Order: sequence, then structure tokens, then C-alpha cells
Amino acid sequence: MRVKIRNAAFAGVFPHQGKGLPQVAFAGRSNVGKSSLINALAGRKSLVRTSKVPGKTRAVNLFRLDLVDLPPLFFVDLPGYGYAKVSRSVSAQWGELISAYLTDNTDLRIVMLLVDIRRDLGAGERMIMDLLSATPARVVLVATKADKLSYSQRLAHASRLARQAGAAPVITSASTGDGLDVLWERIIEALAGRQA
Repeated sequence: MRVKIRNAAFAGVFPHQGKGLPQVAFAGRSNVGKSSLINALAGRKSLVRTSKVPGKTRAVNLFRLDLVDLPPLFFVDLPGYGYAKVSRSVSAQWGELISAYLTDNTDLRIVMLLVDIRRDLGAGERMIMDLLSATPARVVLVATKADKLSYSQRLAHASRLARQAGAAPVITSASTGDGLDVLWERIIEALAGRQA
């Protein structure tokens, strides 16, 4: 599904911004490719800054997307977790910030839970899934960096993730565009209140 985007821009930081529009959040490890995937979905090269150093995002950043044929929404970039070179206190603060954002957020419609297709689900992913189990927000497991594997390897790794999560992941690549249309379909279904 092709979604036309009229404008996309940084809108502020939670909790100071974000009220009143539906939100699509992106969660995952620090080096999972969140920024690249958000940029690809938004059709922008540098809406979200990408960094060579994982763990740079330390706030819940909101980006407003004005769509041509659909109401506006926010893409929400959550701080990455699991990066070893940050202190335990900083890591704990990130966890608290993510938890505060995910719980009691009536504007949150869907969470894209990103995992590198070459990795297993870890404690961070399970923490997000547990937090969201008590909310009405939908969760879509997104396997990133599929371009790093052959087609047969993609299927094998995606099957393994499906067994671990109990749901099939959407296989994506920000660099090739694989899976982006499927993610937009999931977003639109969630905004419309339909089951994916």
C-alpha cells in the first residue's frame, strides 16, 4: 500500500508533545535500525538522525506526519535499549521512560517492535511485549536488516522469531524497501480499529 506523505517534521519530546493525534511507536535495541526504518516509512532521508554510535537517542521523540489521503499521526522513536556502553543508571532511566510512555497512553495505537532478523528475541523485546500486554495498543514484530541475508536464510530466521514470539514477523529492509508496504497496511488497520 502506497501512502502519500505531504509533510514530515520533528514535533517535540514526550511528555510535552504528542497529545490528540494517534501514535505509532517504534521500539527496539539501540542498533536495530529504528531511525533508518522510520525514515524509509516516512519517505525522508534524514527525518530521524541516524548515528554510527548506538544509544544516542535518550528521549521519546515525536515526528508529525501529514498524510495526503489520511488524517495526521505521530511516529514515535523510543530510546533504544540493550546497549552495553551506557551506564546501568542511564539504562534504568531509559527503561522507566519507555514504561511511562507505553502505559496509560490513550493515543498509542500500534507499536512496531523491531528485532534484527539475525538475532533471537531477548529480554528487552520481552519487556516491551509484557508492558503492552496490558494496553489496547497492537504490537507488530518487525524483523529488520533482511538485506543482510539470503532469501532462504530470511525465511529460516523469520520462522525462528515467529516460534519465539508466537507471531510471524514482518520481514523488512530499510535499504531495499522490503516490507514497508506491509507495515503501512498494519498502521492503517490499527488506526481504523481493524484486526491485522
